[in-house]
Amino acid sequence: MFTERVRCRQFRDRPTHIKFVNRKDRLHNIFLADSATYAHLRALDPELPDFAWGIIVRYRPQISPVQWEAVREFTISNAVQMRPRTFDAARRLMSMSARFGAWVWTTTGTQLTVERVYTQNNVSLYLHACLPKHSESHRWGFVRQVGTIADTLADAGIKRLPAPHLPGRRRSPFTVSDAASMHSWAASLTTDLKRQNAWALLGLAGGAGLRAHEIIETRISDIEVIDGRVFVNVPGKCARRVPVMHLWNRTLMRSMQGRTNPDEYIFRGYRWDEYRPRAIQSFLTEHPARVRATVSRLRSTWIVAQIDNGLPVPVLLAIAGFVTATSLDKHLIHAQTANIDAYVGLIIGEEVAR
Repeated sequence: MFTERVRCRQFRDRPTHIKFVNRKDRLHNIFLADSATYAHLRALDPELPDFAWGIIVRYRPQISPVQWEAVREFTISNAVQMRPRTFDAARRLMSMSARFGAWVWTTTGTQLTVERVYTQNNVSLYLHACLPKHSESHRWGFVRQVGTIADTLADAGIKRLPAPHLPGRRRSPFTVSDAASMHSWAASLTTDLKRQNAWALLGLAGGAGLRAHEIIETRISDIEVIDGRVFVNVPGKCARRVPVMHLWNRTLMRSMQGRTNPDEYIFRGYRWDEYRPRAIQSFLTEHPARVRATVSRLRSTWIVAQIDNGLPVPVLLAIAGFVTATSLDKHLIHAQTANIDAYVGLIIGEEVAR
């Protein structure tokens, strides 16, 4: 009995050293271990910011561990090669591509390469199987993101979905009063760079009907002045030459005043790899106005003006960068009603069209 009491007292008095590891430390240890495991992938972009690498390595999608283990290295590799430089870009790259890659691997068992995974067929099947009930905006954003990955890493040419029609979004053309308001807004901005960016948007979208992704790629060397007329040589897949409307040509020329580098972008701003025109949206949000100079509405106003001027449809399709005449449907509803009597001679063959 005495011996047992002594043993109990000795055990009770013996110092114990128990180290408690909290959740934060445990997660940090996992991060360090994963960073070491995938260090060879981070080397694909030596300038990748630490915060972006942390987002990429820490990301865990809501899929089975077996699926994630199979596609994790492939997903991380693609995300790093896309060179994200913002929190949103890094997060979007992982969230949009991880589940898609896991689904393709699970359903097809294909080899995990960008060329085999990021195909038009796989994207279409994924939209039908996994995103049928998601919002139009989500589906559009998903295709835009995976399409950018496919274009950048494999030149795959994924077809994008039409931009969603957001509730309350105004599609009607701008009025003359709206144009005057936008001119005043551009002139009221506080620095030369801001004013030049605003003039560039108005001149290229309002005067030549360029899309946002075309504006962001247009350089000073793409603008020509011949006999007092201003022309834009539009770059990209729908390359074309567009004369600028008189109402906006001085505005466009103001955006280039004092700038001599022909390779400089007309609209200056950071270009995100996953969606380069985002710089335009950010600029308009940071510099609000009574009349918001959205590119889509400026372009629509330009198209409707050409229809009202009686421009032949083939010519309009060519300068607008359209492939088929059905693209004009949403603009025709805003065009003026044509006076048939003015075209009777042309209709019956008494006059010859130019």
